[in-house]
Amino acid sequence: MSFYNILVIGIGGFFGAISRFVISRQMASLLGDAFPYGTLMVNAAGSFLLGFLTRYLLAHFVVSELVRVSLLIGFLGAFTTFSTFSYESIVLLQEGDFVKAGINILSNVVLCLILCFAGFQLSKSL
Repeated sequence: MSFYNILVIGIGGFFGAISRFVISRQMASLLGDAFPYGTLMVNAAGSFLLGFLTRYLLAHFVVSELVRVSLLIGFLGAFTTFSTFSYESIVLLQEGDFVKAGINILSNVVLCLILCFAGFQLSKSL
């Protein structure tokens, strides 16, 4: 892996992390913080985008490795957040809110898998 790959992954990650923060805050502002809507939203959107872009970019464009790793590894890697999802699920469990914890776990896993698949399938049709 070259220095340039590492650099563009870092740049993509910088923007992905900021985007995640802004969207998470906006979701909490709009829907409240009783449920981790922000994490669900970024994980769902990121899963869809990863499924879509992985297939679409490779099938329809000649994309340099630097663009690909910056977007798919850097941006989307920092944008989605399995660690925050895990932490929020543990907090809900520790608070005894088993229903919200279960909904959070199932919605993140199932919704993200469905959206990643939907993105992939959509890219095949374009």
